[in-house]
Amino acid sequence: MLVLSVLRPFEAHANALNLLVWKWGISPELVRAWTAMTGVEINQIVFDNGDRRDLLIANVNAPIDLAVIDSAHVQAFGERGLLLDQSGLSLPETARSEERWRGMCGRYGVPYSWGNTGIVYRADRLKEAPQSWADLLKPGPALVGHIAMTDDQEELLAAALNFMGRPMNSGDPGDLRRAFELLRAQAPAVLTYGLPSTAQQRRDVRGQIFIGLGGTGDQKTLNMAGGGKEVWRFVTPREGAMVWTDCLVVLKRAHNPGLAERFVAFLAQPDNGAANAIFLRQPPTNPHAAALLPGTMRDDPQIYPPPGYPIIYRGPFPTDSLPLRRRILSALLTIHDTQ
Repeated sequence: MLVLSVLRPFEAHANALNLLVWKWGISPELVRAWTAMTGVEINQIVFDNGDRRDLLIANVNAPIDLAVIDSAHVQAFGERGLLLDQSGLSLPETARSEERWRGMCGRYGVPYSWGNTGIVYRADRLKEAPQSWADLLKPGPALVGHIAMTDDQEELLAAALNFMGRPMNSGDPGDLRRAFELLRAQAPAVLTYGLPSTAQQRRDVRGQIFIGLGGTGDQKTLNMAGGGKEVWRFVTPREGAMVWTDCLVVLKRAHNPGLAERFVAFLAQPDNGAANAIFLRQPPTNPHAAALLPGTMRDDPQIYPPPGYPIIYRGPFPTDSLPLRRRILSALLTIHDTQ
């Protein structure tokens, strides 16, 4: 269900900002600190799927002031006139992100966090930790009926394409059809298509997910959703780290753009960036914030890709491939629902 219904109580008030963000996508302590300092409430509007997020940003009637979105989509939204240009936002040097992340977020976004797509799994259910996309996409008998795959066509196809050795943002019809064949062969083993941390809260699948498609930090949200037991782990497949960057953007329809930008600057402060990274279990984009992290976090392969692994930076896919991508997702969901 689209979360537009959540938006109805959130009108444009001078003492509130509406933030579109992943569930558990920002530190509650930071939100409280901001409100205590400014008196401005942060209304969190959560999403669990990139396609649904994009619909909300594009909906001019959705009262959203700020959003956390993947860098691969920032430029397109900016060119459509939906986002404010952030290139003139004044930040002290200590609050500025690394150049690579600033380049990925471009003119319309401020780097927020980064990580990579990989595999989440239950260490108490799997005898051995997965090492390759093959462990998820070509599962053994013990995992049949215990797999959660996302219903986000971009993430789903990126994993299959990466395993095939093809660009994760490929728009080539041949690549996409081969990726579909791989995913179609996996479909009988899939328990559900949905974000694992969301899916495991459903009564019909609770406790039945052993492995799934996820990203850096998802192991924490899964453990939180599971009552805090530290059974979930995250691993980067040996095929390479598919790196993404989340950016903070201010929408042109924001009721108080200056206040929204002040919140962006607040989150960019090194101490706040470090605190948020610790909560998210994701690396900060600011090297000054990274220096404040505990050593155990900086050395954790669940958070930073293992040294020597290939790094593949996520980028936008050709828009003319979107119809085929959507047909592939629809076909997979139909196959799953009818089996």
